Amino acid sequence: MANHHRTTFADRERFVDLHREGWSYPTIANECGWKVATVKKHCLSHQYQAESAFQPKPPGPSPTGILSAFDPIVRFAILRVKRQHSAWGAVVVLDEVAHCSSAKGRTLPKAAQTAAYFHQFGDRLVTHQRNLRLPPPIEPVLEGREGIVFQLDMQERQHLDKLGYFNVVDIRAPKWGITVGCYPHQAGEKRWERKVSQAEAREDCRDTFEKWGLPDIFQTDLDKVLVCTDETPFPTDFTLWLVGLGILHRLIRRVTQNASVERSHRTFDKQMLSGVKAETWPDFLAHVQAELTRLTERIPSRANACHGKIPIQAHPEALTPKRPYRRDLEDQLFDMQRVYQYLAGGKWIRHTSAKGQFHFADRVYSVGTAYRSQYVTITFDLETRQFVVHSQAGAEVKRFPSDWLTEARIRGVSEYEVVKEQSAT
Repeated sequence: MANHHRTTFADRERFVDLHREGWSYPTIANECGWKVATVKKHCLSHQYQAESAFQPKPPGPSPTGILSAFDPIVRFAILRVKRQHSAWGAVVVLDEVAHCSSAKGRTLPKAAQTAAYFHQFGDRLVTHQRNLRLPPPIEPVLEGREGIVFQLDMQERQHLDKLGYFNVVDIRAPKWGITVGCYPHQAGEKRWERKVSQAEAREDCRDTFEKWGLPDIFQTDLDKVLVCTDETPFPTDFTLWLVGLGILHRLIRRVTQNASVERSHRTFDKQMLSGVKAETWPDFLAHVQAELTRLTERIPSRANACHGKIPIQAHPEALTPKRPYRRDLEDQLFDMQRVYQYLAGGKWIRHTSAKGQFHFADRVYSVGTAYRSQYVTITFDLETRQFVVHSQAGAEVKRFPSDWLTEARIRGVSEYEVVKEQSAT
């Protein structure tokens, strides 16, 4: 199903990248979930305008004088209504203006013209869609074998009378038809109080990897616990941790792309929660793992990958990991150079404040008042390991160190542990 919201910088750049690789417009549209006409429009726009076609429109009046052909009273009425109801769209604003006594009998613009009029005022009227682009993935080298994909998804606000509220992290291997991990986490006794933390999700993944090995691809949705979806879309420590282990973190665009793990939620509800007798949290955790073992090793599965067989009998190769993992040897598997190479492919856009400051990752940087109230682009220099800020014209403005981005931070361990591991090897 095609998307109906506005394309982001990441979407448009993805269209062009795939088209350069020889993909057709229909194929790109199907892959990215957009209409063919949308894909074609942005590819052709880039062909004639290059990178400027992707840059967000700067604040300020349009040089073409949007709505200049309409009565000033109409423009004033539209602007007044929009200021009073900032969340309203152009269609609703025009409907309201049509009923204003001052605009009666006067020609009104179309919704598209009105929306363009709003956008020329920048953040004063419209919240610009942020660039939510992660660096382009470094595809794993699979050495002639088919890649192993793990899918992760979370269930929230589950409840049992005797145990209270809890969340569940489910990890599924569609190729094998096996739920390789199921981890409940307490979330409050009388009311739901919290989500799963990123540290808990990482530990759940470590438990899964120890038993089943490292996957080639780890697939999740845009859950805020795992990825950035706010105004600072720098890769999270979770994503960089996977990258450092040589795992591609793939973000889905449609829930159907994680269909296997989504269906496992229903299995959890039926299998783990039906008639549960556990009265303490440790007993419930033991119950969940026992039922997971039952599903994997004793019950024939209706999953397509199992063909009616018991999962572990249908796929005995799952018991022999192609990429073994041990928690105590993670330092030998994790490589910061992979992280740096991953970041080198990134490109992030920020809008500076009136003081020339902007948020990046979990920090605030400044490029000076000479570059205030405008868009800047940040890239990563692989040789110097610095973040480089570029102006809208493409000129280098400033560089910032990346010394805060340490292996200890990404892995969620102390600096002492990292030094100790390095000295031991």
